[in-house]
Amino acid sequence: MTSPLDDRLAALEAAVASAEGRLRDDHLEGARTALSRASVRLRKSAAHTIVALGGATGSGKSSLFNALSGIDLAGVGVKRPTTSWTLACTWGPDDASELLGWIGIPPRHQLTRQGPLDDTEGTDSSLDGLVLLDMPDHDSVVEAHQLEVDRVVEFADLFVWVLDPQKYADAAIHERYLQPLSQHRETTIVVMNQIDRLATEADRQTALTDLRRILDREGLTGVPIIATSARSGRGLDDLRAEISRRTVAKDAAVTRLTAEVRTAARELAEIGGTSEPRGLTSEDREQLITALEAGTGSAQIAQSVEFATATAGTAATDWPPFGLIARGRRRRADQELDSTPSRTAVEHARAELAIREAAESAIEGTAPAWRASMLRAAGGSGAVANRVDAEVRAIDLRDQGSPAWWSVVGVLQWVLFAAMLLGVGWLLLAAVGVVGAGPSLLGVPAALWLAALGGIGGVALTWMARALVRAAARRRAEDVVQRIRETVGRVVDDEILGRIERELRAYDTFRSSVRDAAA
Repeated sequence: MTSPLDDRLAALEAAVASAEGRLRDDHLEGARTALSRASVRLRKSAAHTIVALGGATGSGKSSLFNALSGIDLAGVGVKRPTTSWTLACTWGPDDASELLGWIGIPPRHQLTRQGPLDDTEGTDSSLDGLVLLDMPDHDSVVEAHQLEVDRVVEFADLFVWVLDPQKYADAAIHERYLQPLSQHRETTIVVMNQIDRLATEADRQTALTDLRRILDREGLTGVPIIATSARSGRGLDDLRAEISRRTVAKDAAVTRLTAEVRTAARELAEIGGTSEPRGLTSEDREQLITALEAGTGSAQIAQSVEFATATAGTAATDWPPFGLIARGRRRRADQELDSTPSRTAVEHARAELAIREAAESAIEGTAPAWRASMLRAAGGSGAVANRVDAEVRAIDLRDQGSPAWWSVVGVLQWVLFAAMLLGVGWLLLAAVGVVGAGPSLLGVPAALWLAALGGIGGVALTWMARALVRAAARRRAEDVVQRIRETVGRVVDDEILGRIERELRAYDTFRSSVRDAAA
């Protein structure tokens, strides 16, 4: 069974994975850092609680550290000890050296305790797992000290910021450390140390009330404020109890990591967005197909197909004397079929505009960072147009076959033409006396009937066949236009809509994952 933190980490990892290659690396850096830190922190030791003491020069932080640990670990005086390293004291039998090594604290600055904070001689194990860190002064004139504080703060599970009555409103610690911890209220404690420097209880309450007001204004509502004096011991029991409670609960690390994951997820949500996109519609698809089809010259191709079909049908069904003319026109029609029109620069630009508009419409309402990714994914209109043109050219415009009735009419036309020739020949031979006039019908020689039937019947059949051929040619042209549109549709689905849909699915995973991680 997974823990809530595990679920958040999985959600954040899914969000980062879906945003890889879509959002900039610097946009993903915070989430990647949170994932890496959580993975290492839990692997190193989930049983220890890292409590970091931070404060300004003169705040009595090191004296407080000595009082809490019960051993003079850090020199106390006007100046900070000459080292810029953080000092560490650990409680309990579990070895924390690997964890301290990850934090970057060398062995010579580590000390292990077995007893509790408030009983150096006891054997109470309630604080087993506590790792107490005494960081250098954050306002030290030595830059290395400041850098060390900035570095160690990233590792702490619980922050104890030590202020003094004279400088508790110092902007340096508030702006650099306390304000950024508004997302980590559950793992922050503020100590007003050296409270006995204020002469009266009224002055002390005024200072504490003012500090409360400042913290609330900075988003640190609910963060406990504990008034202490390392010299007199005032408030130390309260501070020990608060640290003990967090240590015994063993949840400070999870709480800190949870807050860090939530913060990273919220920052990622601000960059990538979480609003629901408009998505793609059937109208978007039709507009894309129309824009890309226009550049294929489908209308010109349809005209060529219609002309070629008409001339082929005419050549096959015309009365033979007329068919000779049609066969000459058919060669020209076939040549037109072989010359597919080229896409112009204007048509390329229109196709690119249509693709961009479809992508922008699909991701409408989302954050600019993800819109840029969508536009990049839907780009490459030149390659899309080239694939459309190649597949249109691959369509076999002649692979349609000839209707059976063409052959029937063609045979009949030859029969009629032969009848006409027979009748004419008979009449000529009868005229020179080679043959007799033959029988007659209604006073008209049979030869004349035969010639008239062949000639008039052939011409009449030709005109009827031509009407039917033109209708068939129009239907075939419409079929070719449909085939071209279907071809363009397949390319649009594969090359454009497919990529946009993949981006939309990735975005949907991203926004649902960041919501789960940030909840």
